[in-house]
Amino acid sequence: MTVTRRSALKVLAGTGAACAAAALPAPAEGRERRKPGPDDVGLLYDATLCVGCRACVRKCKEANGLPPDRRELGGGVYDAPDDLNAQTKNIIRLYAEKGGAFSYVKGGCMHCLDPGCVSVCMVGALHKDKGGIVAYDKDLCVGCRYCQVACPFNVPKFEWAKAFPLIVKCELCRHRKEGPACAEVCPRGAIQYGKVTALREEARRRLGAEPMKYNGKLYGESEVGGTQVM
Repeated sequence: MTVTRRSALKVLAGTGAACAAAALPAPAEGRERRKPGPDDVGLLYDATLCVGCRACVRKCKEANGLPPDRRELGGGVYDAPDDLNAQTKNIIRLYAEKGGAFSYVKGGCMHCLDPGCVSVCMVGALHKDKGGIVAYDKDLCVGCRYCQVACPFNVPKFEWAKAFPLIVKCELCRHRKEGPACAEVCPRGAIQYGKVTALREEARRRLGAEPMKYNGKLYGESEVGGTQVM
């Protein structure tokens, strides 16, 4: 059989069409959202109990070997971070002030049930660990910082000032047998550590017992698919 330019082009066209058909993506299929497992652990923060003492911020730094974030305040130098950063994994922020009464909010990793940071980490440096904790493996991290973009809560921070920088985020003190240092030291019990299912039950109990004290919603129960810090 004599191969002509026309027959060769027909073969190439047919091969190209077959390859294109094979390359078409399969229909997208959604998966069910992950639900808290029986062993998943987390935190319950009750803003009505928090007095803004920041004992949890100090204890977090101590337990995780984090340096102070020095700032000049009132003529003195203090460890007074105003937000999460490369030296601060946990923060208490002033949320509102009215008539001399103050309300605070706790900031830190929310340990999402389906974490965006884990889904984009190409090397598995961020992963779900025992208890559903969003853990970080510094030996795998390549410093791409995709996790910073993917996190809806703007939690992961990068050590820009270091020659060999790492990502800094709360890991619920998974290295401590006692559990999270913030919950251990809170003088008012505003931060409670335990199984997520039990914490949700406790939150619903408080909402039902004192409906006028709370806004009637447990934040973290459904937001971004659910979080283990509520």
